[in-house]
Amino acid sequence: MSALVWQGVATMTPERYAVLASLVGRWLEEYRDSPIWIGEDSGNERRAIYIPVNGEGVACYCGRTRPERALCGGAASVRIRQHIAESRSKREEWPAYWVLPLRADTPAVVVGELERTVAARLGVPLVNRRWRRH
Repeated sequence: MSALVWQGVATMTPERYAVLASLVGRWLEEYRDSPIWIGEDSGNERRAIYIPVNGEGVACYCGRTRPERALCGGAASVRIRQHIAESRSKREEWPAYWVLPLRADTPAVVVGELERTVAARLGVPLVNRRWRRH
């Protein structure tokens, strides 16, 4: 296994999900307060905020499905599969993820604001890059 890249500070729990769902407010399409294993479908959402977790259940990252992209149902699982395909560290370190499915009519600007709000609340990056020392 490579050196840990995806580390967070907040453990995802049903209680923490409830807080995040309250932040999403009226844009939440469906309440889903349990993790989804990598490889499992996330449902039928077209727009969502997703939160991958490590083996200890700690939030590692916060992402969003891009409303302008034409993804069919289960958009969060589609994005997770894209992440996993592109990164060895994500494949190794992300066994599950949580989803805040958003209403289909959620404006793109709101999706972006919600992503930043959730990431800030969890203390995780929107972008995680390794910096090499020379």
